[in-house]
Amino acid sequence: MNVSRRTLLASFAAAGAMAAAPAAFAADTPWSLGLENAPAEGFPEAAMRLVHGRAPAGLEGALYRNGPGWFRYGASATGHWFDGDGFIQRFAIADGRARHSARFADTPKRRIEQQRQAIIMPGFGTRGAPDAPADSADAMNAANTSVMMAGDELWALWEGGSPTRLDPNTLETHGVRPFREDLAGMPFLAHPKVEPNGRIWNLGVNGSRVVIWRLSANGVLEDAQVIDTGARSYIHDWAVTERHLIIPLQPWTIDRFVAPIVDSYTWRGDQPFRVLVLDKNDYSSRRMYELPAMFFFHTGDAWEENDGTIRFDLCVTPDAHFVTEEARNMINRHVEDGASAELVMAVLHADGRAELQRTRRLGEFPQTDRRRQGLARDLTAIVDDRGDNILGLMNWRTGAYESFAFGPHQMVQEHLFAAKPGRTGERDAWLIGVTLNARARATELHVFDVARVSDGPVATWRSRYMAPLGFHGTWAGA
Repeated sequence: MNVSRRTLLASFAAAGAMAAAPAAFAADTPWSLGLENAPAEGFPEAAMRLVHGRAPAGLEGALYRNGPGWFRYGASATGHWFDGDGFIQRFAIADGRARHSARFADTPKRRIEQQRQAIIMPGFGTRGAPDAPADSADAMNAANTSVMMAGDELWALWEGGSPTRLDPNTLETHGVRPFREDLAGMPFLAHPKVEPNGRIWNLGVNGSRVVIWRLSANGVLEDAQVIDTGARSYIHDWAVTERHLIIPLQPWTIDRFVAPIVDSYTWRGDQPFRVLVLDKNDYSSRRMYELPAMFFFHTGDAWEENDGTIRFDLCVTPDAHFVTEEARNMINRHVEDGASAELVMAVLHADGRAELQRTRRLGEFPQTDRRRQGLARDLTAIVDDRGDNILGLMNWRTGAYESFAFGPHQMVQEHLFAAKPGRTGERDAWLIGVTLNARARATELHVFDVARVSDGPVATWRSRYMAPLGFHGTWAGA
């Protein structure tokens, strides 16, 4: 059936509501540098200083990154790392030079809280004030999780509402992007999947009901339908193959609506980790697989083999402790030395069997060559943001693992594949990403050659300031 605003938005919007507890600030840790408010006016475009190597020939384009960048007004603070206002950064590379700029997404949430100089809007882990004007999902929309290009627009993405439209050059906000009047404010995940032909797939989640979005390469709605997964699972990421949609259903389930939203979920470690597989052309054609209980945020990508076996990689932890406890405590400037996620491969056989292949390689934010979305490939890049802050590259075909350690003073963030001009191989690419250098108190931009990751960055630029830690980004080649 076609989804409507009334059928899905009502219960999602009602889940939020009500009153941020002041943060009791603990002693600073290096990580706390990435959890400070960015300047309210952002960062005007400025040159970055080349501090290592030189820019590779042919590297031209812009890396966009998004993440929470505003957490507190005096003693009034968000209740969770995930609820800071969206801060979008642009790293433009041209003629061997890099330039950086950044702005906050100009959302209704941010405008209201800037006016009142207090955290009042409910969010994922923030209760919100009793008088918060949270009458729709987009009123609470922080636009703080990821970004994507859709035609000539840059979209800032959240989980529970519409994309927020930005100018990709100036980062000026142009308002939300409803796909149809009756679909305004519907959930649209921060992890859309873009096929090699440009078609965009995404999900919107509310309990067991999931909107399946299908858009053109320019972001025009082609289809939106609701299915029932049979499980009220937290879904942050998912995967696609050429023929199928893969929806992981972990045993962290929402059984009630309370404030804040994170407290609506219950970890059920005695339940399996289920994976729902749907035919792209017929959502009623479905298979369900079971794996041992585990928690995940992010998948790498999926592909399908000739015998019908589906493989997709993801980063998993034993339970939901990070999201329920650690990410809350980070707002109090306390970072636990918790367990890192492990990169694993889920294997779904055509006969209904499922197995998990473990690597013992620790890390998060898995990234693959997006030219191969849904197609067979070898490589996954991950970052381990604990200890020595490592960028790693897993080769699934050979089992080889390459890595580079930035050191304990560098807080490494997601690195993305960027194709070398005129080249098609997976290793014919660069990995581009950022770190927060706590020693220099500056944000740095790094470029690695995918063929020689362990040699370290071929180029590093440093800004004159440090920006908050981000979540996800996109690379737009020139």
